[in-house]
Amino acid sequence: MQAKILLAGATGYLGRYLVQALLKQDKGFVALGRSLKKLGAMGLGEAQIKLAQVTDPMSLAGCCDGIDIVISCVGITRQKDGLNYMDVDYQANINLLEEAERSGVKKFIYISAFNAPNYQSVRMLYAKEQFAQRLLSSQMLEPCVIRPNGFFSDIEAFYAMAKAGRAYLFGWGDVKVNPIHGEDLARFCLEAAELSSHQGSQPTDSDLNDSPHKAKQTWRPRQDKRELAIGGPDIFSIKELAQLAFKAMDKPEKLMYLPDWVRKLALEVAKQLPERVGGPAEFFLTVSGQDMVAPAYGEHHLLEHFKSLS
Repeated sequence: MQAKILLAGATGYLGRYLVQALLKQDKGFVALGRSLKKLGAMGLGEAQIKLAQVTDPMSLAGCCDGIDIVISCVGITRQKDGLNYMDVDYQANINLLEEAERSGVKKFIYISAFNAPNYQSVRMLYAKEQFAQRLLSSQMLEPCVIRPNGFFSDIEAFYAMAKAGRAYLFGWGDVKVNPIHGEDLARFCLEAAELSSHQGSQPTDSDLNDSPHKAKQTWRPRQDKRELAIGGPDIFSIKELAQLAFKAMDKPEKLMYLPDWVRKLALEVAKQLPERVGGPAEFFLTVSGQDMVAPAYGEHHLLEHFKSLS
């Protein structure tokens, strides 16, 4: 029988791609969210919608009854409603996990962030990793933490700078990253949902287009399926990301290099600011200081994505 899936965080960036993939594959699933209007606009029928507030454990009662697999994309992108990272990225997911454990869910997949365990001084990543470790310690279901690299939507900041006429880079812009498209990540998450801890092989992708920046496929059959890092098929330096944005618009490159001490100073300032203001900047300024290259996957390429924006 087909496993039934509960998707939490369905109206977010990744959640929307997951809904599209689930509908396309005709999977049995329920999308959990707060807004009936938003969920309905995504093409979901009444039987595919569950209204609940993940920060309120009482509203989650019974949401996992009859569910085999939970996929949680729950997390703060932009803070509002007075909630912070620990309220949402940690506690809301705890509420959902405890309900899943009570209901006998077989597997719980959580979408965290690449290298989160290495940057526990970053408030956003601290909250995510605190939950990830609670999930990995569960004895009542099979845990899976997916750690994706930056999304294409995050990299659109370089497109915005190029559109404005000038891109600003820290240092020499040589830090490397392989961002991933939401559609590729959604497909990977559903493949991970079908893996067990004892059988199956790591998902692979043989359909990559030729690219001078193509990353090597690095899946290993023995990799721990409880924790899966994932990035896009192409590796770029930060400088190359900016150049790609100008190329997509057929505009001359205008790059401004800022000393790396400017990034470090800004990071120290961001850490002192309230989480609502400094949290996103703290995350960005931290991950901008070192290579962030994850195992490669996917078939979407950034140049085509930048071109689609125009």
